[in-house]
Amino acid sequence: MLLTLITFRILYIHLAFNKRAVDLAQAQHSVRIELEPRRGAILDRNMRKLALNLKVDSVYAVARDVKKKEESARLLAPILGRDESFLYERLARDKLFVWLARKIPPESAKKVKELNLKGIYLIDETKRFYPGANLASQVIGFAGIDNTGLEGIEVFYDRYMHGKKGYKTIARDAKGREIHAFEGTYIPPVDGYSIVLTLDEVIQHIAEKALKKAYDKHRAKAGIAIVMDPYKGGILALAALPSFDLNNFSYAADDVKRNRAISDYYEPGSVFKIITASACLDTGKVSIEDNFFCENGAWYVAGHTLHDHHGHGDMTFREVIEKSSNIGTVKAAMRLGEKDLYKYIKAYGFGTPTGIGLPGEIKGIVRPLNRWSKYSITAIPMGQEIGVTSLQLITSLSAIANGGQLVKPRIVESIIDSRGEVIKKYEPVIVRRVISEETSRQVREIMKGVIERGTGTRARLNRFDAGGKTGTAQKIGPSGRYSRKDYIASFIGFAPAEKPIIAVCVMVDTPRNGYFGGTVSGPVFKEICDATLRYLDIEQEMTDEA
Repeated sequence: MLLTLITFRILYIHLAFNKRAVDLAQAQHSVRIELEPRRGAILDRNMRKLALNLKVDSVYAVARDVKKKEESARLLAPILGRDESFLYERLARDKLFVWLARKIPPESAKKVKELNLKGIYLIDETKRFYPGANLASQVIGFAGIDNTGLEGIEVFYDRYMHGKKGYKTIARDAKGREIHAFEGTYIPPVDGYSIVLTLDEVIQHIAEKALKKAYDKHRAKAGIAIVMDPYKGGILALAALPSFDLNNFSYAADDVKRNRAISDYYEPGSVFKIITASACLDTGKVSIEDNFFCENGAWYVAGHTLHDHHGHGDMTFREVIEKSSNIGTVKAAMRLGEKDLYKYIKAYGFGTPTGIGLPGEIKGIVRPLNRWSKYSITAIPMGQEIGVTSLQLITSLSAIANGGQLVKPRIVESIIDSRGEVIKKYEPVIVRRVISEETSRQVREIMKGVIERGTGTRARLNRFDAGGKTGTAQKIGPSGRYSRKDYIASFIGFAPAEKPIIAVCVMVDTPRNGYFGGTVSGPVFKEICDATLRYLDIEQEMTDEA
């Protein structure tokens, strides 16, 4: 009778609990460990590494095998930089696999190995490393402990860089010891693709160094400097201050991690006058030599008085822009008309994201024509009542520099695999023609005059002619009125003047010890252009040669 009961019990267990018993046995005799793929690198246009993965060790425990849990926690705590209570809680779990510390320094891994604690093991992983530390921090972004992108390029192209996890199983005997002779399952991880940027590490260093000088000198709140290829749309440098160390991103404030060049908008002020000027010239409603009386510095119009910083009488339209006359610009815009002005503003891409391929880009503010007030035609032409990003500004500037075509800005050149084979190529994209080649030439000539004899003389280069435009915009204070002490100082331009190779936008937010765009941002433009053209080895072409 006893034998019969035992037999029936065995059959019952075998039939009813077979799968569960097998699963329990497999869990007891094998451990599955996930294998992390190598995350793709981020490279500049010359294949210099801006972000890469380095091999490091992580510490895990087979908690059931750790007999002296309190002692093990006490010995590991100072090495791993963890609380003893945290480690003990993990070791006390009835688990075959628990993480104790991820991606530890080599010296810590060596000390763990020397302890030779039962049930404590090391496993290879990779850790994201940024050689440039603060270099292009808001552009590159960063990846977390699990190598998943969290900001910037790292998050926007994460699906390409992340790769696919693999795993391996380790066989163990009844006492939990690893059976080395047993070949467990091994599925190798698939490494991620690498991202090749249009950024140039050297030009990025140049832009950041020049911007930092002005940022520190004028005790500014923030600063932006962008260098762009006006013909192909490649962003060669994008510097934003304040910045942060990508290798210690967890210590940076959220406000610092924000890419201000694409996520912040501001009233551009007088740099916007080149947009107005190009529209006036392109429609033929204003010519470059037309005369405008600038009212000796004060003009009552549309219910308020419009002022110039310096009083002027009669000036040609060329001189109006060179001297940055608000009154002359507005008079030209009124001849152009609201409808045409709005059409050109939209054609330049204002009020629309550029689609550069970075997270957090905003569209800025361009109110529809039916929401313009009677005052708008006297404000918008000189860069008020409109919100733009620095990226939108340099994109519109590039259209003027390249002969009149709006080119989509690019930050990524290509995506490649581990062998260097191109998986995806991002070609230059011409969005549309905005102005004629003749208008482009005329505006470039005016902007050249701004630097030679206008408000931008401090931006004059050492070896080349350049074109530019200054901007000094009052910020709107908490009361909703324009501040009398807080300004946006900006400068946009291109070089060389005859055949532009680079377009540059500089913006300094709330500078002290001076606030004019020509004084604060003009010298930054000069330093960036001089050093960049020297680095690119551009030879001056004599303009008087046949």
